[in-house]
Amino acid sequence: MKKRKSIISMLVILAILVTCFINTYAVESDKLVIELKVGSTVGKINGTTSKVEKPYVTNKTIMIPLGWFTTAIGAEVNNKANKKTEIIYGDLNAEIATGNKSYTSNSEIQKLIVAPIIKNNRIMVPLEFISKNFPVTVTSDIKKGSIKIVLDDDGALSDLSFLTGGISSAKIGNSYYGWSINVPSGSRIISNSFKSDKIGITNESRSLYFEISVESKNGRTLSDLYNDILYSSSIRESKIDLKATIPYFQYTKLTEYDEALRVKVFEKGENFYYLTINSYDSSVTPEKLVSEKYYDNIVSSFNLDYKGNVRGVEDISKVKQGEASFYNYVILNSDVKYLPWSINIPAKWNQVLINDDPATTSLGLDSQHFMKISMNTLDEDMSLDQYVENIKNNYDKYFSPKLYSFISSNFITIADTEAQNLRFSIKQADKVYIIDEFYFINNGSVYEISIKLPEADYEKSKTQFIDAINKMTFYTIDEAKYQKDLENYKNKNLRVRISPQDDAFDYINKSYKWGAEVPGYWTKSSLDDDSATTIQNPDTNASVMISALENTSISKTLTDEEKFGIMQILKINYGVTPTQSVTNEKGYQMRTYTYRVENQDADVFENISCYCFEVGKYSYCYVSIVPDLTATEDSTKEVDDIWKSFKLIE
Repeated sequence: MKKRKSIISMLVILAILVTCFINTYAVESDKLVIELKVGSTVGKINGTTSKVEKPYVTNKTIMIPLGWFTTAIGAEVNNKANKKTEIIYGDLNAEIATGNKSYTSNSEIQKLIVAPIIKNNRIMVPLEFISKNFPVTVTSDIKKGSIKIVLDDDGALSDLSFLTGGISSAKIGNSYYGWSINVPSGSRIISNSFKSDKIGITNESRSLYFEISVESKNGRTLSDLYNDILYSSSIRESKIDLKATIPYFQYTKLTEYDEALRVKVFEKGENFYYLTINSYDSSVTPEKLVSEKYYDNIVSSFNLDYKGNVRGVEDISKVKQGEASFYNYVILNSDVKYLPWSINIPAKWNQVLINDDPATTSLGLDSQHFMKISMNTLDEDMSLDQYVENIKNNYDKYFSPKLYSFISSNFITIADTEAQNLRFSIKQADKVYIIDEFYFINNGSVYEISIKLPEADYEKSKTQFIDAINKMTFYTIDEAKYQKDLENYKNKNLRVRISPQDDAFDYINKSYKWGAEVPGYWTKSSLDDDSATTIQNPDTNASVMISALENTSISKTLTDEEKFGIMQILKINYGVTPTQSVTNEKGYQMRTYTYRVENQDADVFENISCYCFEVGKYSYCYVSIVPDLTATEDSTKEVDDIWKSFKLIE
């Protein structure tokens, strides 16, 4: 498949108009991580050790204990006559027999390299039986004797009370974030984020759902947060106590599903701690969650002094020695997701700059200190050297020399692989950043890993990022199927060229009676509605959006901001106020709004102009966007020329 790489390989310079259609694909999903070692009686389930029959190697095949594995994942196992064993898990119904290489899987006969055997009264099976029949990703190294099995969340998780986290103690805690809470008998954990900063617990018998989440204060006070929630929520009752030993506020409300909700938010150290209790019993009101002793006892048991290793408290933190394991799932359709890589990162890091590319994930401390990991493909006739050279040439061509300065190009070993490295600096607002990019091939994909750091922090911070990259784990995926699914995804979400030729093309929107001369290499989304057409230069991310709205008695009473979504996004998401003026352009009186967006959290730095006017039965809004980094004379002129050519058609 021919793949063209966008030259904005480091910066997520997204046009503002795209931000309202973002999806998250790198999932902090529930999973079970099983680790074994050849010759060792110690196995691990999500980091918790357990005694196990020693795995061993025979005929170049790793053998593992079936019973221990099936117990870990919650599969049903039935011993039958004639040395046969039946395994049931989700849609799987398999039957094996010790001493026999043949077995059945959902009534189909399959064959193993090595037959299952009984050792020390334990059934040992080849690792391939696990990898072929269960929804798992398996990584193993016979030389090192290491075995890692990751059970994906395939839907079976929600049905297994002990898998994601059947709670065996009356109290659970999080040793990294320092909280504990009493939980009703029969509760189970249904979600646990990759670094356990968000835990979901359910208790079906009591029709209850609990959530404990931790959020960095980021300079906010408890009063700030309280006032924001009062302003934006339809609350029933609220209370704030800043003089409490641990300051807090709480409120009650009905959810959009008319379910009772009580939220209590604590402030301690660098974080806010949210405790949410939600009842989906229609007889329980928000007031009952406060007044009834049963519910209030649960809330009152929440404690912020837990440090771990306390008898009777089940520690559910995934953070080990200050690090959290992030498993990067790539979701290309509703039927399958791929796990190409995982990485151990400092627990203070987060997923940042969420974008709409399923093969790209950004991780770091914040939007100024992060790395972006992308997977791409090479053209069949292109080498990695040519691939990287093309990227460098495009940077030199399209980046503004006022903001971009190339530093170096060399080869480096990273993640146990020889990689090519490009280093350059960019200026955003009043800060200079160093960008370190690494390109290498693994399992048929080109990995592009880009580190972005403020110039002042670069030397002291880069080591932490390099160390994390060097500890990445790569998994074998079905590359042919992945590439096919990726191609189908891109075709479905394709931006198509305006014209096969690069020359200016007379683009006409017949439905809403406007036209403009647009370079043929600009693109538009295949999903665009004629009422809101977005065209974009794929090399510079300069964009033009033209919206049209039919005039009605209601629309005539609305402001431009109320009529056109992008103006609302600019106000709500970025808090920017435009410079306004009224001008005569193209023979029409136009209301002009000029925005300057500098948002470090979204990594957006650009100038935006909106022209709003009415002609005949329609109201129009013409929007042009030019990102700072690619605002060269040529790029700016190209956008200006499209505006000059814009016209209404009789």
